[in-house]
Amino acid sequence: MKDLMSGQPVANSYAECVAVDKDHAELEFVFDLQYPDGIIREASYSFCMSSVNLTDEELRERYKNFPEEFDLPDDEKRAIIFNEKFSLLWEGASKRQVIIDTSSKKAPFTPDTKRKEIAGGGSKTLVALEVNKQLAKNSAKSFIFMKETLDLFEEKDNKSVFFRVLAELRFFARFYLYVIDTKSSGLIRLNLALPIYTRQGVITLDSRRSMTYSLETFEELSDDLSSISSVLSQLVPGLSIGLRKMSETVAKDGSPAIVTMLMAYRDGKELPLREESDGVRKIISVLSLIIAAFNEESVTVAIDEFDAGIFEYLLGEILQAMEESGKGQFIFTSHNLRPLEVIDKKFLYFTTANPANRYIRLKKIAATNNLRDTYFREIVLNEQDEIIYKRTKRFKIVAALVQAGGRRNGQEAETEDSFILS
Repeated sequence: MKDLMSGQPVANSYAECVAVDKDHAELEFVFDLQYPDGIIREASYSFCMSSVNLTDEELRERYKNFPEEFDLPDDEKRAIIFNEKFSLLWEGASKRQVIIDTSSKKAPFTPDTKRKEIAGGGSKTLVALEVNKQLAKNSAKSFIFMKETLDLFEEKDNKSVFFRVLAELRFFARFYLYVIDTKSSGLIRLNLALPIYTRQGVITLDSRRSMTYSLETFEELSDDLSSISSVLSQLVPGLSIGLRKMSETVAKDGSPAIVTMLMAYRDGKELPLREESDGVRKIISVLSLIIAAFNEESVTVAIDEFDAGIFEYLLGEILQAMEESGKGQFIFTSHNLRPLEVIDKKFLYFTTANPANRYIRLKKIAATNNLRDTYFREIVLNEQDEIIYKRTKRFKIVAALVQAGGRRNGQEAETEDSFILS
């Protein structure tokens, strides 16, 4: 969603998100837009996504820098975005209305009345919209939010409520919505790099060796890390971080540069940040965005597997602070059950074993119930509308382990006999 609404192409990796037994996936997102003058609007954006194999030409372009003897893969896919729909409930309307629907084969989008109101009805405009629609399909972009389409809408009427809401949603996706997947966690666990997520973008720091930055970049990084460190010292008492200035040098363009090392300071002792735990480095990586979500109503931060590597008690402290005093929206997934003990049940969704209804809220939960205990009870009793966990049987696990161990021992014996005979 962030890529599409920002006018950017969807990464090819998302093509693998379509279920193997389905032709496409359909996603819908609803937004509440609240304005200083009290006006509230509700917008909805939905789209379908399918995948198609890359052509030979696309494969050659992607792997053009690989050795000639490299065999091109024949199963790589790219995403295709289609059937986009934008709906809006605005002041004066009694219900949410479809403003743009791109599913029509006969027109760039329908309804015709809204198209003429937003973009105009001239033949030149229709041709331009059709060209944009084809470009969006070929590049895995959103036809609705691509810059070329919004430019056409702006030329027609930049004061239209429809155009303004589209522009506001695009602005939100670019500057107020932040999504962090598990790729960064892999880099952190392997200690290969430390990505620092900020409002301006991602800064990837090498946590293993010294780095060279221009004087301007060094000062900006120092400011960012200082802000992060001020909160970090409260989350992990006695710990702060910063860039150690090791020496001065000259960059390739002749400008002054600084050789630095990413350091941690704990109880008066200095050590390379790479020596800190995965959990601490994970918090440092995302803390700037958590600060933004805590302080700004319009900021939304979504982190996959936020709990990975983080000390359970500290995880609870962060979540409680966000729930009690945070202004923005913080969305995360977690395997850890600590959130069940510290977050109000109205904020919690649980995965189910039903692909057709993957997320639910638990029902019939009293205010005095221990949600963690209740969750385990539901696994056993299955009293919810959906099965939240397919129960395992311990004796079957034990039998499988014994059987696998016996098979492995037999294979090792055969290998040993073979070695002796040879």
